[in-house]
Amino acid sequence: MNRYVHIPLRGWSQVLSTIAAAPLRLVGGSTPNSGRVEVQYSGVWGTVCDDSWDINDANVVCRQLGYNGTVRASTNAEFGQGTGTIWMDDVACNGSESSLDRCPFSGWGINNCGHSKDAGVVCQDHAPLRLVGGSTSNSGRVEVQYNGVWGTVCNDSWDINDATVACRQLGYNGAVRASTNAEFGQGNGTIWMDDVACNGSESFLDRCLFNGWGINNCGHSEDAGVVCQGTPPLRLVGGSTPNSGRVEVQYNGVWGTVCDDYWDINDATVVCRQLGYNGTVRASTTAEFGQGTGTIWMDDVACTGSESSLDRCPFSGWGINNCGHSEDAGVVCKITAPLRLVGGSTPESGRVEVQYNGVWGTVCDDSWDINDATVVCRQLGYNGTVRASTNAEFGQGTGTIWMDDVACAGSESSLDQCPFNGWGINNCGHVEDAGVVCQGSVQAVAPLRLVGGSTSNKGRVEVQYNGVWGTVCDDSWNINDANVVCRQLGYNGTIRASTDAEFGQGTGTIWMDDVACNGSESSLDRCPFSGWGTHNCGHSEDAGVVCKDLAPLRLVGGSTPNSGRVEVQYNGAWGTVCDDSWDINDATVVCRQLGYNGTVRAFTNAEFGQGTGTIWMDDVACTGSESSLDQCPFSGWGIHNCGHGEDAGVECKSTAPLRLVGGSTPESGRVEVQYNGVWGTVCDDSWDISDATVVCRQLGYNGTVRASTNAEFGQGTGTIWMDDVACTGSESSLDRCPFRGWGINNCGHVEDAGVVCNVHVPLRLVGGSTPSSGRVEVQYNGVWGTVCDDSWDIKDATVVCRQLGYNGAVRASTNAEFGQGSGTIWMDDVACNGSESFLDRCSFNGWGIHNCGHSTDAGVVCQGATPLRLVGGSSSNSGRVEVQYNGVWGTVCDNSWDIKDATVRELRAEGWEGIGEEGALVLARV
Repeated sequence: MNRYVHIPLRGWSQVLSTIAAAPLRLVGGSTPNSGRVEVQYSGVWGTVCDDSWDINDANVVCRQLGYNGTVRASTNAEFGQGTGTIWMDDVACNGSESSLDRCPFSGWGINNCGHSKDAGVVCQDHAPLRLVGGSTSNSGRVEVQYNGVWGTVCNDSWDINDATVACRQLGYNGAVRASTNAEFGQGNGTIWMDDVACNGSESFLDRCLFNGWGINNCGHSEDAGVVCQGTPPLRLVGGSTPNSGRVEVQYNGVWGTVCDDYWDINDATVVCRQLGYNGTVRASTTAEFGQGTGTIWMDDVACTGSESSLDRCPFSGWGINNCGHSEDAGVVCKITAPLRLVGGSTPESGRVEVQYNGVWGTVCDDSWDINDATVVCRQLGYNGTVRASTNAEFGQGTGTIWMDDVACAGSESSLDQCPFNGWGINNCGHVEDAGVVCQGSVQAVAPLRLVGGSTSNKGRVEVQYNGVWGTVCDDSWNINDANVVCRQLGYNGTIRASTDAEFGQGTGTIWMDDVACNGSESSLDRCPFSGWGTHNCGHSEDAGVVCKDLAPLRLVGGSTPNSGRVEVQYNGAWGTVCDDSWDINDATVVCRQLGYNGTVRAFTNAEFGQGTGTIWMDDVACTGSESSLDQCPFSGWGIHNCGHGEDAGVECKSTAPLRLVGGSTPESGRVEVQYNGVWGTVCDDSWDISDATVVCRQLGYNGTVRASTNAEFGQGTGTIWMDDVACTGSESSLDRCPFRGWGINNCGHVEDAGVVCNVHVPLRLVGGSTPSSGRVEVQYNGVWGTVCDDSWDIKDATVVCRQLGYNGAVRASTNAEFGQGSGTIWMDDVACNGSESFLDRCSFNGWGIHNCGHSTDAGVVCQGATPLRLVGGSSSNSGRVEVQYNGVWGTVCDNSWDIKDATVRELRAEGWEGIGEEGALVLARV
């Protein structure tokens, strides 16, 4: 017998908005990562036919179930024949779908197969683990994922052997102790494992003996945990540069020093490697960088030089020493050899010169190619490379030729990391001096940074020319100049220009003077100025800015635009965030800042690949309510004790936001899409009504009038994010349509695409006890918000009720009678005459312009009959039943539909009673 869930019609929107992927499970395999694929549809489990079944389909199954990869697809009922319905056939995934039911297939239950063709998979061969609830990343409650669901482990028989296996699987080098009795808090959901009995040598926890998946006699008060061995942080203190100083190590949360007994280049090499430097200059003894204080944690260190961290080297034991602080050890690590470009007509082009041992020299062009040029441009702060240059195109240099036979792969962060003959070893003359042209335009962008401010959005403006940072003189410096600086650094606006070295006097060269921007330039070096290094100023005239205070974010390395490694831009340079204390609250702030509507989860341990460059933030501790990540408490810009193996990431809810810009009405305009927190346009190549239909649907409109091309609504600025969009028209969001890839295009802004959607902004009623009453909410640019009750009266309410399909208004409601909304207040001072067809046709202040709080949210009570219509019949008295709710027409499911339902003349207002005798619409097997 079918089982039903009775849901009042007023709950439809909540039900529909939470429909999830059809559940999957693996059955019949000898391990949890292999088996026959079964899918649940309408509450019934069934199999999948292996017609067209391949590795792409298996990839989707394994990803959906939480595995980290796929070994192979399986056919011909390798894991035994299933029973019951064959739910899916002719599955044709491309491999990127988030769940199997997102792939094309023949339709639920439509197949030409028998169970001898049941499909299966073998996923990557272990059940994932995670630690939850610990104060550090290496401690917490052990949770295991089985069939895509996370659960806990019971502590019956849980001991150090079990903890050792858990720690090994998670990448730690050992276990400190096993934890029992829910020391790290009680979990919830299934207890997947009990009576675990590892011998300690297993690679994965699910290789140990245990009762079986989900078989236990425990409660969550017995949840098991571990404390794993973590790498103690290091820092250098007291040096004149960041790559030199006294070595200090943190043990049990306390910093202390290292004694120099037996301290040598091998020990120093391990320290420099652990801190991320590319080499070691020398080891330092006898407190060269000053005497430390507190505990001397390590003595008699005896590294071989190959260890990954200092605590992996033999030493006397934590806190065991016979030293004083006059013997504190130190190091000098290798730093990158400086580069500059000389002889070019623009700052981004020229002969490459490198400084070694304080002396500048050139690079020979033997084997010089685009990979080498790419490394040079990246090291100098440019965003790309046009070409490599040979044969002294930018003039012959003088002095030493420092490098020859350079053979970069192109991924190196500095030129001296590339293979080459050795410093000063060459068979060249200066007629072979190498050069580059960086970034893909006639004139590239000179990098900027802000220095000396108390926050990242303000400071002294410094510009990099030929690899050397310098300041800008404040002669003629004004808000136009500051606008250009803030825009170039990725901020969304400017508060003020600053003069007279407000943020402290800089040092070195004053690169720019008499800057005269008009405010529209894309970078500061596009503005008129006196010339590089030409000025009549001192550093007491250093210019500065105060920008609007949002440090830009982006997601990198994810398979979709809504997931990836979190990178933050500070002073114009992108860097990563360390995962110390990284949790769902931090991820929520990131996703909100990037414009997504929610957060799926936080990621640690460089899930999306290790980044490069600076780790800008560590120990981030958001509450989750902040509007931007840099508003959360953290350790300070660039202050961290991490490596890129700890880069933090997020997965946000998946739709890239859209907006319409430049139209005379809210339902028309240039289409703009937000990717990595940056708005950009869409190219009109292949742009048609199918694409426009998806845009209008995503923004909440009920239909589409036409697609627009050739920048009808004005040319946009910035990045063209999408090109060659090829929607079928059925997609739920524009980023689900095929297109060339984010930022890949062959267009200019004269080809910006647009749309004209159906002519009114959607409304809904929220918080009322009946569907005909509630807080009025309006959707603008795809975002729902409220209406302020200033001047709100029966005329306004009449228009709202008419737009929603009701026959009239009972009364207007003020003072948030139906509860306070959240988010934007879209409309204020609404002044309808009562005859308008739609609320946005009434006079009001303008979208988002108001002086209200949500305590003044407006509402209505409409006359309560809910409209019905018959559609598709051969006569006016027959057809499909459709009902209008919140202004949107939809259908009625036929579960339990009978003559009593057909007899009803209308849906009564009170609680949507009146469908049969149930007082609710019956939805089968939701």
